[in-house]
Amino acid sequence: MQWFGEMQRRSCAPTVVNFNTLMRGFIREGRYKEGTKVAREMLELGVGLSVASMEILIGGLCRGSKALEAAELFVEFLGDGVVPEGFDCFELVEALCRGGKVDRAVEVVDMVLERNTKCCLSAPAGATVLECLMEAGKLDKVYRLMWRMIDQGIVLDTISCNCIFEALCKAGRTADANQLRVFAKEKGFEADGETYCMLVQGFERQGKRKEGKAVLDEMLDLGFIPNIASYNRLLGGLHK
Repeated sequence: MQWFGEMQRRSCAPTVVNFNTLMRGFIREGRYKEGTKVAREMLELGVGLSVASMEILIGGLCRGSKALEAAELFVEFLGDGVVPEGFDCFELVEALCRGGKVDRAVEVVDMVLERNTKCCLSAPAGATVLECLMEAGKLDKVYRLMWRMIDQGIVLDTISCNCIFEALCKAGRTADANQLRVFAKEKGFEADGETYCMLVQGFERQGKRKEGKAVLDEMLDLGFIPNIASYNRLLGGLHK
């Protein structure tokens, strides 16, 4: 801090690297208020926050069991439009979910989606929140949030999507699962044989023969059914 002050007195303008080094030192020593103060000074001086700055500050707070404080700071910076492009809020979302603050994690993700920014939400971050919501049995929120994510081109991997589809099918919401599958396909999602099987079986359990037959035929066209016996077995389940 002494050398930093001397630099400023001698009109030697600190760079982002200088600020980040100082902020990292404070965070490492558990002096979170002073670390946050450095970030605010960067903004006041017009230096701006880099991706590294955000990772040092938000990540440091999360690792210091201060996820809620990190969330407040992130939301503030996001509202002010100073979060740099390329920053991923995965560590923040993960820390909030791990600490049982799932609703706060959803609020953070909602705000990122609302602002339609490219800087903050990766597919793994979204998957983390959706997984926590599923564990809590909040399927309505899972459906709503996943739809918004897909709408902005944030598409989860096949395994993650299948887990969500399976939960919806088991809850008697196969039509919702299929709607998400169709919408995600428009954004680049590639379903596998397991995806189609669980949808067909979901419609079968609900007695929705027509919907199940449509998915089964699509499954056949894409080559996911190895032989006519397999097709007949799935079709027979629908008729029953």
